[in-house]
Amino acid sequence: MKSKALLFAGIILLICGILLRKMTQLNISGLFLIITGVTCKSIYIIKKVRNGEYNPGKELIFLTLGLLIFFIGLYLKGSDQNLIKPIYLIVLGLTLKIIFIVRFIQIMRLGKNSNTNT
Repeated sequence: MKSKALLFAGIILLICGILLRKMTQLNISGLFLIITGVTCKSIYIIKKVRNGEYNPGKELIFLTLGLLIFFIGLYLKGSDQNLIKPIYLIVLGLTLKIIFIVRFIQIMRLGKNSNTNT
């Protein structure tokens, strides 16, 4: 559980940052919490790669595309274009990020099970 503390802290900070931005006028503080949460989650994944517990594969495509589409949606949300509704891009980006997370957890569990059986 000790190793997952960084991951859970990142998730909590991310959620708190989003809520802070949506419910109050503290946009800068919320953004700081969001960036800190994302950094914590990134450090967790990098540590898993360095320890050899996680070998990045094709699932990183979901993460990369998800982030790219998500940020494009956020950018378009502030512009006056009528080509596509930004919310669709934001939801698609979040969906791809969730697919990455699910696949990451599956790979981590498979790694633990194979280490336990040998």
